[in-house]
Amino acid sequence: MSLVVTYDPERGAPQVLGRHAIADAGLYSVCLAIENLWLAATAEGWGLGWVSFYRERFLQELLSLPAHVKPVAWLCLGPVTHRQTVPDLERHAGATGCRSRPVVHHDRW
Repeated sequence: MSLVVTYDPERGAPQVLGRHAIADAGLYSVCLAIENLWLAATAEGWGLGWVSFYRERFLQELLSLPAHVKPVAWLCLGPVTHRQTVPDLERHAGATGCRSRPVVHHDRW
């Protein structure tokens, strides 16, 4: 299944809590909703992939989105039949995982 998630900055504006102080708060909420969908899908044995090789303008035209509506994610969702031992990006593109390093800073950066 293919699912396109969009963000409409005009929906509910300006009364939406948080958007008066942080302009991108609505966009962040959309991203968190996608993460929640991803976690729920995984818990149910489904896989979710985020397509990242398209142009926003193309998707807007393909779906006849109003000019102010932003396509945030093009997702592929479906049942998982098996899991690979090596991630696709590593198997096909030669990408390797990055090493973990501390990302928590105390008091200052």
